[in-house]
Order: sequence, then C-alpha cells, then structure tokens
Amino acid sequence: MSVESTKRLSLRERRQVSTRNDLIQSALAVIAETGTSDLSAVTIGRILSDSGMARATLYAHFPGGREELLAAAYQHVAHQFLDNARSAIESRGGEKLNWTQRVEAFAESLLAVSADRGIGYFYNISGPQLLGFSKDRGVGSTGVFTAFSAELHIATRAGKIPSDSSEPLAVLLAGSMRDAGIQVALNPDSAAELQRAFRFLLRCLDETHDAN
Repeated sequence: MSVESTKRLSLRERRQVSTRNDLIQSALAVIAETGTSDLSAVTIGRILSDSGMARATLYAHFPGGREELLAAAYQHVAHQFLDNARSAIESRGGEKLNWTQRVEAFAESLLAVSADRGIGYFYNISGPQLLGFSKDRGVGSTGVFTAFSAELHIATRAGKIPSDSSEPLAVLLAGSMRDAGIQVALNPDSAAELQRAFRFLLRCLDETHDAN
C-alpha cells in the first residue's frame, strides 16, 4: 500500500495496516533468524515472541494463521524486490538508460534478495513450494515478465531484436533470472558471477542481434 493510499485511511485503518505490517516484518525476521529451508521452524510462537503481540491479534489480521501470514510475507518480499528494481532504474537515469540496463536492474535486485540469509531461500524455494507457485507465476515473476516484455518491445522498435522474438525472449530471460535466484539462494557466493553472466547475455542480445 502506497503512502498516499495510507493517508486516505482513517486512524483506525492506519493502525490496522501498521499492525499487519509489523506481523509480516516479524515473520520475515524469524525466517531470517532461522536461516533454514525448513519453514516448520517458523512458528506462530516465535513470530508472536518477536512481535510482542497476542495470538488473538495475529488471528484477527490473519484468520488463516501461519500459512496466511507466510503468504503475505512472501508477497511483501516480492513487492519490495520489484520496488527496489524500479527505484534503482530511476536513480540511474530512468528512460536515459538503455533497455539492457533497465533489465539488469531487476536481476541485481533479485540476486540481492536471493543472497539474503533465510529470506532468499524462502522467496525462491520454500515459499513458492508452500504457496503453490512452482508452476504459476507469483507477484514477483509476473512483475518481471511484464517489465521484460515492455523492454523487449522497446528493443524491437529500436531494431535490436526481431519483432516475433520479444515475447519468447521475455519468457527465457525471466526464467533464467528465476533460476539464477534459486542458485544464489543455495549458494550466495555465486551472485556476482551470475550477475556478470546475465549482463553478458543482455549485451549479446543488444549488440549482435540484427532485426533486419
């Protein structure tokens, strides 16, 4: 929820949003603390201990309990990753960047999340399995595919890639980035190498493809 949207809420509604966000942050703190692939270690008790809230408060905001809270935490990480990528693009020049630089910002943001202890594994591996995103796209994957599709259409108009390749390339680039995130979640030390490889792949597409 944006700052402007929050301002339009009543005081009671803002407090509800704040409490909900605090619970989500506590869930993420416990995930990071455990640093484990076993989400069973992320219990309601540990989340309540971190948040200092009562069990009734948690269930008032998340009637589905732990699973609903973890789903909200997963979506929070996805939105944060996308927001970070967009902020990086804007801070580096926005539309002044070429399409490969904007796509690269998404990869940098994802790999930064993936390298974060506990959170990276949750976002890339255990979270999608728990929430059933192994086959369907979640918020993050959908956002990446949409952004990549838009950038590849720009590359098409610039004559960098054939017009019938933009959508297939968006699928392939988004898929390769997702696999890179999984690899970094398993081995954070691989982040820099994968970032360089992704940058090289983008430059090859930009410099060697001839739409004519």
